[in-house]
Formats: sequence, structure tokens, C-alpha cells
Amino acid sequence: MLPLRFIREREALMRERLATRGGDMPLDELLALDNQRRQLLIEVEGLRAARKQVSRGIGNASGAEREALIARTRQLTSELGDREPELDRIRKQVDRLLLEIPMLPHASAPVGDPDHLGLVHYSSGTPDSDSRTPPHDQIARDLGILDFARASKVAGSGFWIFRGAGAQLQRALIQWMLDFQVQEHGYRELYLPALVTESAMTHAAKLPKFASDSYAVDNGRHWLSPTAEVALSEYHAGETLNAAMLPAKYVAYAAAFRREAGAAGVETRGLRRVRQFDKIELFNVTAPEDSYIALERMRSEAEAVIRRLGLTYRVREVPTGDLGFAAAKQYDLEVWSPGAAEWLEVSSVSNCEAFQTRRAGIRVRRPGSAKTVYAHSLNGTALGLPRTFVALLENGLQTDGSVAMPEVLQPYMGGRSRIAAETPWP
Repeated sequence: MLPLRFIREREALMRERLATRGGDMPLDELLALDNQRRQLLIEVEGLRAARKQVSRGIGNASGAEREALIARTRQLTSELGDREPELDRIRKQVDRLLLEIPMLPHASAPVGDPDHLGLVHYSSGTPDSDSRTPPHDQIARDLGILDFARASKVAGSGFWIFRGAGAQLQRALIQWMLDFQVQEHGYRELYLPALVTESAMTHAAKLPKFASDSYAVDNGRHWLSPTAEVALSEYHAGETLNAAMLPAKYVAYAAAFRREAGAAGVETRGLRRVRQFDKIELFNVTAPEDSYIALERMRSEAEAVIRRLGLTYRVREVPTGDLGFAAAKQYDLEVWSPGAAEWLEVSSVSNCEAFQTRRAGIRVRRPGSAKTVYAHSLNGTALGLPRTFVALLENGLQTDGSVAMPEVLQPYMGGRSRIAAETPWP
């Protein structure tokens, strides 16, 4: 969340930067209401001061003077009874609208609409878009490792069931990715709840913006987590951290739940877009001056996973029109899908600066100083499992129909170097 004072005092900068994001946002309404709030606050404070002054005189007054002062106190109380609820109503409207204003893009972020490519910083190869392999869902069907038909009986459309070696591969990816980040990059692992509170969703900037994309339970008191980022960003809510102990680096596996599967015009075949999916999430809390150094480090930590899996990938800096709601600067890491002849996003790494930590009240105190400042938070997927699974099947396909396993996964697959067709299931 951006500070109201910052928005008011830097209106020109707000309009300039937010215009590069595109879309509708209630900036005009927010500023108009803020003006009303400030004017009404002056009136309310004036009435309170006048009532206090009049009340002081009542004890020393008598007769008609006393009665006049009492009448004046009642009049001022009545006027406050009208204005205070109105001030409270406007304050609540201002607070609600503040939650709908996205993070300002960093000055270095490439300007462009959501269809703009942004900046491609690195590509590990030049894929041949004319060279096709069967799509992942056909490969998985031939191998017998993925069952959509029975999943639809269990949970409806947009869900899947891995079978046999497919389930083993999914489990191997999760375990290896966690071990890799803990052992190679010094992350500390957390295992998170699948349900999160409404306040956690709000602090992570998922509410109110993305309420329609998420699953509410308990009449909105809890939500199925749409990303591990929600629980991770709430982990230190309300705390003041010692700057000497930062950055705090956390990694977590979690299932994510989103309503977006099946949206009109969206590719929904196979594992490309589903309602439940697994991913490994990286999360950092840093001192403000260190967050952009941390962003580059986190990007490289996510890249290292893709390189170890032997996948062709590219690093794309996301244009302003496609930034995440809370992100000031964002990288997307995309792997090549020869079955679809296109790039698939498997990771987004974002610096949210103080956008989430201000909502959650996460502050930093430097050694020897009594002053505190808001920490910065960063998140990154390393990696999203469904599209990683897709790329592994399509890129590992052999002429005999089996799929070769990356060397790093083989110890987690019981030494298996290939996935061959399953013995038929009932």
C-alpha cells in the first residue's frame, strides 16, 4: 500500500507512473475524498476544542451564564454527532480506495502494455518454432501418468491426478527444489497452512483486487491460499526485525488455488492452466537499501533451478502494464515448450518494496538506532510445478516414447533415468 501522504504530495508522479500500468484505478476519487476528509477533520477538531473550552467554563459559572454554557456544549455535541460519523465513513472509504491503488513501477521498469515483450535479458538458446513434439497431455496419456477424466469426477474441471511415475516425478521435483534452495542458497524452509485469513490476504495485496480469482471459505474469514506468498508475507506481520539479521530468506512448498482455469480465451489444455497447482516459493525480507540487490540474487537463484533441469529458458523483465499488482519491478523466467512452440512462464521474481510490509506492519530497526523503517519484501517462484512438468515431458521425449529424466532428479526417482509407459491401470 502506498502512503496517503505520498500520493497527495506527489500527485504528478503518481499519475505519470500509474499511467504506464494502464487500467482503471480510483485515484481521482481517492484524492477528492481525501480533501473532504481533511476539511471535515479540521471542522471536527475545531468543534472538539470549542466543546472542551466551553466545558471548562461551566464549573466556574452560575445562573444564566451556566445554563448558556451547558446549552452551547449540547449544541457542539450535536454538531459533532453529525460530523464524526461522516468523518468515520469517509475515512473508511479512503482506506478502501487505498487498497485498490497498485504499486508504482520502478523508474527502471520497461514501459509497455500487457502484450509488450518487455526486455529479454538472457536466453539460453534459440528454439526452432517449426520443430514440434507431441503436446505434454498426449505424452502423459501415452505414458499413463496423468488422469484428467477421473480427476473431473473427483473435483470437476481444472484439476488433475498424477499416477505412478507421474506422481513420483511431481514429488521428486518438490523435494529436489526445496533441498536445492536450502543447501545451495541458504534458505530456511517453512511448511505453510493451506488456509489463510482475510487480513493475510489483504496484507499480501490479494484483497480486494483478486477476490474473484480466489476461493473464500467460512464466509470470507478464511481463504484457500492462492500462493504461498500470502502466508510468507504475513509470517512477520506486526514485527520489528533486527536489520543485522536480514535478509530473512524463506522457501516453502505449497499448493495454490485459483479460479482462473477455464476463463474465456485462455489456453486450458492439460496442465497449462489449472485450478490447483503446486509450486516452490522463495520469499525475502530485507532492509530497504538492500532490496534491489536481493532481487537480482533471487532471479539468479530461480534461474539456477532451470539450468540444473537442462531446460531452454529466457529471462524477461516485465513491462509496466503487466506488473503484478504489488510489484515495483519484476522478472519472468520462461521455459520453451516444443509441444506448443511457445515460452511458458515458470517463475516470477518481484520486488514489492514496502507495499506489502506497510500493510502488514513489518518494520526494521538498525543496530544502535531507535528509529524504525518499513522493511522491503520480495517473492519469487522457483519453480511453478505444472509448466515445469510440461517442459520436462516435451523436452525429454525420446524416440521410443519414453521421457528422459534430468540427472539431478534421478536420485529422487529411485535411480530411474527414464519414464516409460505404465502398466495399464484398472
